[in-house]
Amino acid sequence: MLIFSILSYLVSAKLQIFIDGQSKNLNYSLANFGHIPYGRTLGGFLIAPKEIEDNQLDLCNKSNLQPLSDQGNVWIVARIGNCSATTKAYVAQELGAQLLVIISNKVSLTNGMELNNDGMGFKVHIPTIEISKSDGEQILKETASSEDPRQYAIISFNDSKKVEKPEVILFITLNDKAGFKFIREFQQYYKILEKKVKFSISFEVEVNKRDKRLNFTQPNDQCMGGGRYCMQSRGDGQGRLIIEEQLRQHCIWINNETQWFEYMDYFDKNCFKVLNYAACSSESQIAQQKVVKDCVENSYEKDSKKAKELKENTIMDYWVGNKSLSGIIYFPGVLVNGKPYHGNLEAESVTEDICSNMLDQSVCSALQQSEDDSPNSGSEINWAMIAFAVVSCILFGLFLFMCYRRRLKMQMQQELGQQVNEMVSQYIKFYETKNEK
Repeated sequence: MLIFSILSYLVSAKLQIFIDGQSKNLNYSLANFGHIPYGRTLGGFLIAPKEIEDNQLDLCNKSNLQPLSDQGNVWIVARIGNCSATTKAYVAQELGAQLLVIISNKVSLTNGMELNNDGMGFKVHIPTIEISKSDGEQILKETASSEDPRQYAIISFNDSKKVEKPEVILFITLNDKAGFKFIREFQQYYKILEKKVKFSISFEVEVNKRDKRLNFTQPNDQCMGGGRYCMQSRGDGQGRLIIEEQLRQHCIWINNETQWFEYMDYFDKNCFKVLNYAACSSESQIAQQKVVKDCVENSYEKDSKKAKELKENTIMDYWVGNKSLSGIIYFPGVLVNGKPYHGNLEAESVTEDICSNMLDQSVCSALQQSEDDSPNSGSEINWAMIAFAVVSCILFGLFLFMCYRRRLKMQMQQELGQQVNEMVSQYIKFYETKNEK
């Protein structure tokens, strides 16, 4: 059996493969959906099921495919195309695969490429990686020429660059409900990690190319800063309202990060329409604090001759810089130690990524232990409820049996009494008839 030992280096995006003692470094791309087990190592058998191979490794429909036999952890190899990467990953997952390797249609694969989420990635819970066409064909060739079609592989998601205090940036957008759900769920992990991790936030923003050619000298109702900071939205002036609300939220974070989580929960539940952002935030005591208003005002450049909508803004400049340097393409997103987080945006998975970058992982170990204990305690509660239900059913059954027995006894006594009365009546009648004779 050929042994493929695949080690992933998330910093350089390399795969190191060992074939018959020979090693080779490969580029790979990590999908931005599914659950990426950061800080862990996976092992499995690389296979290309015959039905998939006959259909040119399509993997777009599981109806004609047999579920994988119980042969340990299996990784399916499939080619890109004919359907989305998320569809292929979901089909592989349903067949029982633990990981999906997609062969690109490009001869070489750059580190920056990735398999994108088409909106259905929330269904996928397995990791998915993409390798180049040449590397994929080599793996298929080696697999076909081997006596054993199953090739064992190992992939490690351990980060090679651990630091004392990782830097994490949460990239926020106001038009995605899933982002607010993530913020709400991540708050509990933030409270545990806040002293061990340097957290910051950044918001979605765009630079208007037309306004840039005009040196940002003309007002734009979808922008601030004369087009430096824009959000495209339907309706006149709504883009500017979004930018102003984002600035307000950023200042809340600067003042008090705990209050920011509270405000974001309030905003998600109460502020639905862009035109009502300002009025809605005015009803929040957190947003109306003087320190927050001062932060907003002081973030604009001090030029009394310029209209506010044309002024540069230090916080918004920070957003623009983060977006251009981070590599974050889709919002919401997370940047951990300068690297974009991949996978479904879930609080627990993001925390795993953060922990994999920490030198001192004691707080993460304690966190993992508490999570491991939670299902057990829940299981005990369930067993207790089941036991209570069983005992209750038994007692209720005994109660019904006793009631039935008592009713039956009373009915028998009543019938016996009637029979005795009838016999006595017949006896008396018999003697009365005898005396008359």
